[in-house]
Amino acid sequence: MRHRRFGKTELQIPVLSCGGMRYQHQWGDGSWSDIPKENQDNLEATIHRAVELGINHIETARGYGTSEMQLGKVLPHIARNSLIVQTKVAPVEKASDFRKTFEKSLSLLCLDYVDLLSLHGINDEQTLEWSLRSGGCLEAAQRLVDEGLVRHIGFSTHGSCELISKAIRSGGFSYVNLHWYFVNDFNRQAIDAAA
Repeated sequence: MRHRRFGKTELQIPVLSCGGMRYQHQWGDGSWSDIPKENQDNLEATIHRAVELGINHIETARGYGTSEMQLGKVLPHIARNSLIVQTKVAPVEKASDFRKTFEKSLSLLCLDYVDLLSLHGINDEQTLEWSLRSGGCLEAAQRLVDEGLVRHIGFSTHGSCELISKAIRSGGFSYVNLHWYFVNDFNRQAIDAAA
């Protein structure tokens, strides 16, 4: 498996990842009685096989319904130092609500920490402001790093190239997840800013 340095984290991340948006039975929160056994068995088999092949980046988000809960049944049974676990929490107006949401994520994942925490969806000026302002979500995330609950902070985005570049230039993030395609180079300036 090929690996690349992930942003400023110095983590060597595989070029293929296990994206958790589809590792869920339903989009809303649910209970274990909602999850079909075959769905969970498939998820667990997929994660175990991926790790065997060196695909150890497991990505999910609080906004991905039952994904974190379902991953929480398998991740604690894999050597923690062999995984790079990423979850994402949307920036909100109150940093205390952001923290509560992260704590729920960590509890559902059944982990003591995550390697990567993304502010999920810095897509417009409002979410950027909630993230960067004094006492905002980025400061709350930094406190989670200080407490050992998070290793690195980044952000994900579907925002404009200008907005992405503005977030990058803030200097508060170690990585960015953004869209870039060989056939559509519309975020090239943001990639250059990140580099």
